[in-house]
Amino acid sequence: MKNNRLMKNLGKATVAAALLATGVSPVLAATENKTEVKSNKTAAESSSKKTSSPESSKASSSSEASKSSSSAASSSSKKAAKKSAKKSTKKAAKKSAKKSTKKAAKNTKKVAKKTTKKAAKATKKSTKKAAKDTKKAAKTTKKLTKKAAKNTKKAAKTTKKSTKKAAKDTKKAAKTTKKSTKKAAKNTKKAAKTTKKSTKKAAKDTKKAAKTTKKSTKKASAKSTSASSTSSAK
Repeated sequence: MKNNRLMKNLGKATVAAALLATGVSPVLAATENKTEVKSNKTAAESSSKKTSSPESSKASSSSEASKSSSSAASSSSKKAAKKSAKKSTKKAAKKSAKKSTKKAAKNTKKVAKKTTKKAAKATKKSTKKAAKDTKKAAKTTKKLTKKAAKNTKKAAKTTKKSTKKAAKDTKKAAKTTKKSTKKAAKNTKKAAKTTKKSTKKAAKDTKKAAKTTKKSTKKASAKSTSASSTSSAK
């Protein structure tokens, strides 16, 4: 009896699972099952009442046979319900897995598309920024090159001007030096001429002085001799 109840409950659970998998409400199924059981019970009672006559032993035997048949039918029904539930569960699981896979693939595709779009946008932005930076750097380089060329030109001009001025100053200095040297040479010549003239005059004066001295000495000597003679004569 206990095993029958257990089997009955298991059958109910299997049917409920099968109905749940196929989309039928277990509550509705349970209600229908109860109604069916109640109907079967009423029919059995009615049959029992009809046959409860002097043939009670025969009815009892018939009731037992009916019970046995009902038990076999219930077992068969349970097996069929179990098989149906298993099949329905497998089908539902397969359908659910297929749906989940499809949904996951759709989501993956969506995410991949979104990621690719985002990456493409980021790459475009980076490329645009790099191009802008390159353009800016090229502009700065051009500006610096132009400035350097201008400074070089200016420095070259200044150097040329300085060189020209230095050459002019050197030429002027050389001219001045030449003039000074010429003047110095002229002055030296003049001084030498003057010195020669002075030396000549000095020599002449010395000669004249010597002659005068000689004459004076001679005169003095003669005068001395004459005085000496006069003194002797006395």
